[in-house]
Amino acid sequence: MYHRILPESDPRYHQEEPGMRVTPESFEMHLRELKRHFELVSLGDWVKAQESGAVLPRQACAVTFDDGWRDNFEYALPLLKKHQVPATLFAVAEKIGTDFQFWPNVVAALMLSGAGPTLAKHPVLGVAGMVAVKPTPEQVAACIKQLKAYTDLELFQALEELKWRELLSEPMKPALMDWPQLREMQASGLVEIGSHTCTHQRLNRALPESELEREIVESRSRLERELEHPINLFCFPNGDYSAEALSLVKRYYKAAVTTQKGINDAADCSLHEMVRIGIHNDITSTPQRFNARLSGWV
Repeated sequence: MYHRILPESDPRYHQEEPGMRVTPESFEMHLRELKRHFELVSLGDWVKAQESGAVLPRQACAVTFDDGWRDNFEYALPLLKKHQVPATLFAVAEKIGTDFQFWPNVVAALMLSGAGPTLAKHPVLGVAGMVAVKPTPEQVAACIKQLKAYTDLELFQALEELKWRELLSEPMKPALMDWPQLREMQASGLVEIGSHTCTHQRLNRALPESELEREIVESRSRLERELEHPINLFCFPNGDYSAEALSLVKRYYKAAVTTQKGINDAADCSLHEMVRIGIHNDITSTPQRFNARLSGWV
């Protein structure tokens, strides 16, 4: 499970949570290591084989990306092409090609720009650590973790109340790729696209039933219209889902991935609650660390 692929020289690298980023150098090393130890497969192909009872590789690995970050197009796609590695990218359907920013990135950008004291005055955003004028990456990550106690709607409303764009010294760069870039990813023949909902809302019991259905069902329709290709795979935002959400996903998709850590055993695999191994630079920057992560040691 990957999110962002960014060089350390890119300003976006330093505005992102450590658990969300991998450098291109590390990513290329990962691909080399994966090819040494596994048969790299498309997640969709593995699911089809599992459903049909076909013979599966003894040790298969599928590379996945969450959200549809623009840097996936800029830095990951060239390396996937170079090493001919298949991957699955889960896109937030209604936010592709827009100026949308995820609330954790907005909060991080505000804190790193010195707006912590302003955030601290807000009843929702004023959690411990916000007051720091020059916060450490650890303080930023801790604040974001605490804010997840609120719904996405509450957090976006709070940021709008503060007119967050006016608090930044310069506008944030586009977070997600546009439709031509996403189509180019798909046209590479290496990247299959799955749904990551319409707007990236967490699919827990706090979300009304009507919104739950829109996020799960309409996201599939939107992606199929734009990409002219069936969408059979789904990814739960933040790994959150209720029984109702799981039921809907089972109805409309062939398989889905969670954020739970683990290895999927073909003999006992729930195709709509597939586990993954989260990868980020801090714990996978060397072959030894990367392989230890894959083994379950860290």
